[in-house]
Amino acid sequence: MLTILHGKNVTNSRNLLNSLIKQAQKKNQTITRITTENFQVDNLVNALEPDLFNQERLIILDDFQKFSLSQQKKIAQIINQSSSEKKIIIWANKNLPAKILNLFPKKQDQLFKPDKTIFSFLDSLSPDNKKKSLYLLNQTLKKEAVGLVFYLLVDRIEDLIIAKSDYRKELKKAPWQKKRLIRQAENFSQNQLEKMLKGLILLDYQQKTGQIPYSFEFGLELLIANL
Repeated sequence: MLTILHGKNVTNSRNLLNSLIKQAQKKNQTITRITTENFQVDNLVNALEPDLFNQERLIILDDFQKFSLSQQKKIAQIINQSSSEKKIIIWANKNLPAKILNLFPKKQDQLFKPDKTIFSFLDSLSPDNKKKSLYLLNQTLKKEAVGLVFYLLVDRIEDLIIAKSDYRKELKKAPWQKKRLIRQAENFSQNQLEKMLKGLILLDYQQKTGQIPYSFEFGLELLIANL
């Protein structure tokens, strides 16, 4: 059975993945985690083959968005040709496009979407719009985990930095998304965006090392207030 967990709500999708892993561990199932770092065709083929002792196995293809298109197609070919009934989970930290999902005709597709408020917050970001951004940030934090907000905020600032640069053509977005990002990036200087990104990286480091003198949420508010 193949399950695909994907979407930008990485907090919820990762929590579900971790829960499924814990369930497998309690049942003493063998867990095989395959990433771009250890992927080989033989590894996946062997994992799908019947076990001599008929032991149940959970196969996880982690960070699927990092695999090249050719690797994704090869993985799909192997899974589709296999008669194995082993449980397979594909996890990705983004929305997988239809052309990838369609590679797997027999699947359970679970898309994890963040609350719409978070995108209103991200779209509001501008040095001249801090009051509204702070309000929307607080509304978002009432509905979504702060970790997800941080992740998507970093992603947006990185996109704006690219949109502001000469490499805007490298943005892997739909045309309407590119246009919106380029328009939003015009509200910032390159220095403001880079300062914001450095502030987010520092905040994350302070949180992980126990050096943050206030809540992580308040740290995000300070960064927005100082745009």
